[in-house]
Amino acid sequence: MNDVRALTIRQPWAALIAAGRKPVENRSWAVPAGFTGPLLIHAGTKDDADGWAVPGVREALEAAPDSGRGLVYGAIIAVVDRVTCHRDEGCCADRWGEHGAWHWVLEGVTALASPISATGRLSLWRPDEEAVVAALAVSQG
Repeated sequence: MNDVRALTIRQPWAALIAAGRKPVENRSWAVPAGFTGPLLIHAGTKDDADGWAVPGVREALEAAPDSGRGLVYGAIIAVVDRVTCHRDEGCCADRWGEHGAWHWVLEGVTALASPISATGRLSLWRPDEEAVVAALAVSQG
């Protein structure tokens, strides 16, 4: 349990990841050496105002399962089984990979039916053990 980390991501990006619509998270820093997951996706308490202006964001959210329930803030909303990372070199050319960023490739994403309330932090952070146990129990079926 001690190896599980969480990453706080602003909306709408967190919802797109949880829905399996955004398999790449862009960061200015690489995944720490040796870390592969699991990773808990925490929806921050704020929106990324620029994110809403990106073409296709609203459409991808509307097409996602559970789109009618609205966005969740301040909670763990998904579990990612595996994370790989690479520097952008013109790859991940779909609409989600940003030029010049570190691309965190997220595999095996499971959305949580019941979000787990939590306070986010910067960088990778260690969620409390109760949150980890609850999230992993859902993701492992």
